Amino acid sequence: MDRKRVFKTKTFDRWARKVVVDELLCIAAREIEAGVFEADLGHGLCKKRIATPGHGKRGAVRTLVAKQHSSAIFFLVGREKSQPGKDFPDSVVSAAKAIADSLQTLTPAQLEELAASGNLKEICSGQKGE
Repeated sequence: MDRKRVFKTKTFDRWARKVVVDELLCIAAREIEAGVFEADLGHGLCKKRIATPGHGKRGAVRTLVAKQHSSAIFFLVGREKSQPGKDFPDSVVSAAKAIADSLQTLTPAQLEELAASGNLKEICSGQKGE
């Protein structure tokens, strides 16, 4: 069985550059495919903690990920545990659910179009070994 392709949104990419490398995101995506994540928030959205080198999961980054597309996973929002506040605000979760709803209906051609335009960045393909 092929694995899902993994994308991050343009906004997530800007945030993640300073915080977490793509290889760790790919590992996290494979864990999500296996059903390993912290919370199912509905609308195909889940919360996933990602351990970063030297911090482990306790000091990890938190992400909101759209996981229900038939062939893709999308990293939408991230935050560092050290950021003020307990978790993702309700307004951010609501916005992420709306984005997840729209992304999860995309056709393969639409995915390619969004990647070509720079709105989505593919970080690992669905090929085994990644």
